[in-house]
Amino acid sequence: MNASPWLLSLVLVSSTAIARQDPAQPAGSGTTMQAPAAAVQPLPPETTAAPADEGPLFPLWGDKVRKAGFELPPAFGVMVNYYYQKSSILISDLQLGVNNGPLHDASFIQFGDSNAHANALAIRPSVMLLPFLSFYTVISSGNSVTEVNITSPTTFSTKASSGAFVVSLGATAQFGYKGFFVVADFNGSVADVERISDLMGSNLLSFRLGYNYRFGRPGQSFSFWLGTSAQVIGLETNGSVKLADVLPPPSQSTIDQINARCAEFRPNDPRGQACQDLANKLQDWRNGTDPAASVQYALNKKPKDVWNMLAGVQFALNRNWYFRTEFGFLGSRSSLLVGTEYKFDL
Repeated sequence: MNASPWLLSLVLVSSTAIARQDPAQPAGSGTTMQAPAAAVQPLPPETTAAPADEGPLFPLWGDKVRKAGFELPPAFGVMVNYYYQKSSILISDLQLGVNNGPLHDASFIQFGDSNAHANALAIRPSVMLLPFLSFYTVISSGNSVTEVNITSPTTFSTKASSGAFVVSLGATAQFGYKGFFVVADFNGSVADVERISDLMGSNLLSFRLGYNYRFGRPGQSFSFWLGTSAQVIGLETNGSVKLADVLPPPSQSTIDQINARCAEFRPNDPRGQACQDLANKLQDWRNGTDPAASVQYALNKKPKDVWNMLAGVQFALNRNWYFRTEFGFLGSRSSLLVGTEYKFDL
């Protein structure tokens, strides 16, 4: 038997016994010693603090904002809404052509008040990237009806209906304090409209100031706001249109009035060429020799008024479900939006 482990045990026991003696008692007195096994018992494992419960990834810095006492809605959302708008438009710089030929100045045609009616059903996914900044896209499909009043060289009214598919990208900056909130929103849209050869673009800028009143149930609230909105279209539109789709069947007196106006232009005036081309097309249509008569056109159109006012309300059933209605009024543009949004975290 090897003596080294035995000697080492003896030394440990002896040193432990001496260390545990009462200082008031001399060594070797009758004091009872504790079992040396207690001196070599392992220490209890160190307790590790439970990891803090972190919130969702988005919005970034959301945990810091919540710790500061602010409440944030879920970062992701999907809204389905219906939108209707009626606006007065200004039409200018009209050019006409026939048989896919060159376009000529058609400013001899004068326009009165013109209105556009549009309605669309849209889906709007969004994400709150930062506590004060959200991004979204809107995918919508609908149709528009444009009412145009012609005052010269003859007088009549016409309507043109077109379907459209629209994609928008936008950003929203939002700030809130003690129930009050300020929202600034900007989006750009691209629309594919029937009978228009090129894509149409538009921009929308809006500002809102409101108050959010909280009810007793968690996440339940009622918001209301006032604001203003600016819509900028102002671009050239060109395409081809069948006359029967936008004009009533012409009478012979109407065609004669147009011919009389054409005769007033000098031979080298390009407006005379456009005028005569239109008169000939209308005559062919009336005579039945060209029942599918069509013309090519280009024109500029823009809203009569850029700015209008907004007023809206929103009811939050809980942290996930929101119901919104907003009206546009004043100026020459009015609108209605009705939507439902579901918000969630990932």
